[in-house]
Amino acid sequence: MKKSILGSLRFLLLSLVVFGGLYTIAVTGIGQLFFSNQANGSQVTVNNQVVGSKLIGQNFEQDKYFSGRSEKVSQLSPVSTEQKRLVEKRTAAELAKNSTESKVPNDLVTASASGVDPDISLSAAKFQAARIAKERGIKQSKIHNVIEENVQKDWFSNRQYVNVLQLNIALDKL
Repeated sequence: MKKSILGSLRFLLLSLVVFGGLYTIAVTGIGQLFFSNQANGSQVTVNNQVVGSKLIGQNFEQDKYFSGRSEKVSQLSPVSTEQKRLVEKRTAAELAKNSTESKVPNDLVTASASGVDPDISLSAAKFQAARIAKERGIKQSKIHNVIEENVQKDWFSNRQYVNVLQLNIALDKL
């Protein structure tokens, strides 16, 4: 019995050192060596100041900026009455902010499952262009140019999208 307990304790100590220490150090070292940007959160810096992450959506309240998806996580059924009310409320709010538009893109009125989606569809970005141009006092074509310069394509579906933080940084550089 005593040998069994001592053997178990030795194995526990060895497991803690190997899996709790050496493995953790090895994985962290490999991550920092080969994927340092991703391992450190894909931080975006402007003038040596961290302004956000390319992977985590941020909330932009001012009308002169693009806004992203709702940060409120939604696990509601797409056919539930509560979800329908939320979408109607968000649609009304988006149409009030973007008065020159008539049809709100779906991703601006529905929340992502995580609540931290950093991207919006190309149509959602174009939907907001008139408002932003008016707020900034510049031509709408300049806003469209910024959008086109920041378009990304999904590898699997050719879906086009833009990163909201990247767009807003590009707007501030105009």
